[in-house]
Amino acid sequence: MVVVTEEKLGKYFAKSFKEVVLPALEDMEERLASKKDLEKVRKDLGGQIDSLDRKFDAVQDRLDNHGKRIQKLESQVSAVAS
Repeated sequence: MVVVTEEKLGKYFAKSFKEVVLPALEDMEERLASKKDLEKVRKDLGGQIDSLDRKFDAVQDRLDNHGKRIQKLESQVSAVAS
């Protein structure tokens, strides 16, 4: 019968922990960093999209104003022409 001492068991556990658990924890840390990076990119893209939306709305408002002015001028020209 083989007797395993507490010291041998501790060394075996420490070796196993170092070979199995620590690499898994490092991998998790890398994945968490990737998630943080993705969250940062998402926030940056959200800000850029908001900025583009505001610019688009401003351009649309200017186009609407130009369209109204053109209609007003056309009605004035038709009134003068008749």
